[in-house]
Amino acid sequence: MLKGGDAREVLVRCILGNLNTLARRNSMKKYGCIFFAAVFVLGLLMVTTNAQATEVEVPKIQLSGLIEVGGGWQDIDYKGIAPAEEDVSDLCLTTVELTAAAEVNEWVNVVAILLYEDFTFEDHETDVEIDEAMVTIGNTAEYPLYCTAGKMYVPFGALLTNFPDDPLIDAPLTLLLGETNEKALLVGMKHEGFSVSAYAFNGDMDERTEDNNVESYGVDANYSMDDEAGFDLLVGASYISNLADSDGVTELLEDANIYEVKDYIAGFAAYLHVGYADFFVDAEYMTALDDIEEKDYPGVGLPAGFEAQPAVWNVEVGYNYDWGKNLQIVLKYAGSDEAEIGELPETRYGICLNQELFEDVILSLGYLYDDFEEKDDFIGDIEDDRDLVFAQIAIEF
Repeated sequence: MLKGGDAREVLVRCILGNLNTLARRNSMKKYGCIFFAAVFVLGLLMVTTNAQATEVEVPKIQLSGLIEVGGGWQDIDYKGIAPAEEDVSDLCLTTVELTAAAEVNEWVNVVAILLYEDFTFEDHETDVEIDEAMVTIGNTAEYPLYCTAGKMYVPFGALLTNFPDDPLIDAPLTLLLGETNEKALLVGMKHEGFSVSAYAFNGDMDERTEDNNVESYGVDANYSMDDEAGFDLLVGASYISNLADSDGVTELLEDANIYEVKDYIAGFAAYLHVGYADFFVDAEYMTALDDIEEKDYPGVGLPAGFEAQPAVWNVEVGYNYDWGKNLQIVLKYAGSDEAEIGELPETRYGICLNQELFEDVILSLGYLYDDFEEKDDFIGDIEDDRDLVFAQIAIEF
């Protein structure tokens, strides 16, 4: 009879042997899901090999939450249509979020997040739904490799912002283009500030003539550090094979009656955070690597000859002023290129004040100015510019 260590060694050899056979006989695309599953199992075996036997303890569950209440007023000037101007105001319960996390043991952690959102300026609110639910196997303090499986926001870009992120008010343009929530399998490594992760998922937006398989994937790599002198840094880059599966792009395509793409639209993102003392700079750039062309999607309303490769960026510069309660002052410059079909502004400027009222209670006041493309045949309504004033109170508990 095989002992525990011998059995694991035999199983590892069998898995590696099968992977080698598949690599010789089949394409990587077809067996991508098998590869990630095998890496997950190998990671699990390594984790259990390194873990020490401990007494069984009841997991400690940590509960936390977030409630955001806000409102806004916007003035929109239209070009070439009536009415030429529109004033809108609204109050809403922006976000209710409840998180439950548990450390099952030294090597296994679980987290689940329930989310409710009420979109400002729209008669639409979401049901309470599971936003994320993940199992992580690993302990990067002891061993650099880890595996995470479940419903998650895959690491494409960092989506850096210090503004409140109400989707219809002031969410960063990078979030609107690239945020991707999927059921995924992620394998990662963290070591001395360096972090690398790769993931695979079966997205909602498939290629034409292709079967419904786990064949979308992505990679993220970054380096972070901070020192006692008050300097901190985060720099990284991401790649995703199917940007059409981001939440914003999928909704846009489905609104245009596009439910599959001719070819996957890959995406790239780069991001940077630098902080020193009370000053900080956040910068992020995100772009599609392939064109969206009208000839590939006939009959869905795209203008004749339409061709676009959307790109967005977001830059924020800020200062934290401590007068007994911290006041964060943030200036924003953001914009987009060839992204008018997504109703994203060509240029955005803004300022936001985040004032700490009490511990874990933040009041935000801000102003945004958006300038839209002059031509926007796809959406019909041509938004020339928009002035927006907003306020929000966020309470974490």
